[in-house]
Amino acid sequence: MPEKNIIGSKLWDEILKAIVYVMPKQLFPLIKEVYGIEYPPDTPVRLLGTEHSTYTNNTEASPSSNLMDISLLIADKDYFHIECQMENDKIMVIRMISYDLHYAIEHCISKDHLADELIIRFPHSFVLYPGQNKNLPDSLQCRIIFQDDSEHIYRIPAVKIQSYSLEEIHEKHLNLFIPYLLLRLNPRITSKKYPLSKKELTAFLNEIIVILQEDLTNGYLTKQECNDFINLLVQASGHVFFHCPEYHKEVLRMTKPLIYLPSMQIMDLEARIAEMNSALAEKDSALAEKDSTIAEKDSEIAALRAALESLTH
Repeated sequence: MPEKNIIGSKLWDEILKAIVYVMPKQLFPLIKEVYGIEYPPDTPVRLLGTEHSTYTNNTEASPSSNLMDISLLIADKDYFHIECQMENDKIMVIRMISYDLHYAIEHCISKDHLADELIIRFPHSFVLYPGQNKNLPDSLQCRIIFQDDSEHIYRIPAVKIQSYSLEEIHEKHLNLFIPYLLLRLNPRITSKKYPLSKKELTAFLNEIIVILQEDLTNGYLTKQECNDFINLLVQASGHVFFHCPEYHKEVLRMTKPLIYLPSMQIMDLEARIAEMNSALAEKDSALAEKDSTIAEKDSEIAALRAALESLTH
């Protein structure tokens, strides 16, 4: 039986955080899908703090805070806030309003000097739903009524990963979805009428591997990013197939060759040889410099000895 992941139910949040922290530009295709904003590959991405202080009426109470999943600044001008949510939490929209308000106060306040007024601009926000659930919303919204009875609809997109086919994921380069794809097999794992067969699992994994291999070949992924996605898929497998170790073993069997492709081993060996040659060249240069310094010192000592000898005779 695979080892139970200590992250437990937080695994899916942690997968998203791991992807964003290690390869944040893999978010670009998702942002294009949600907001239609397209960024060049060299666009700078800066991760921002996710903890924001909250206010309390009780001055004696301990300070509290909101902890968001992902917040970042792209192209030095566009602020984004992303949450990963497994269930259809009915008050999720309220939490998002709270998160976005604190986020905007910290990062997105500006001033209109002509009108002499402050402006608070909310970030581009959306909720990512990795799970397989028919009750997940297409968007989150809340009607906000201000004290003057004016109204505003706070609405943010909801992205349902399992609603995307593998063809769509491949076409749109939504590789960020890949570690979550095994979740769509959950209903088949426990089904007595239509149980998941090893053949179906193998075919499904083959399709995922082809997506990664083609995006690696076409430059949408680096070798390291490809390996990272495979490793995250294996982490997800340990969780999804915790009670079905034979399925997890099949995932390990199929993903291992991708991680250790012969071409990748050759590239790694060539890189290590180049590093060693560079290190040896540096050492040779240092030794040559040291030999030169020793020769200079020997020459100085010989000159001093000659001067001393001329003075004593």
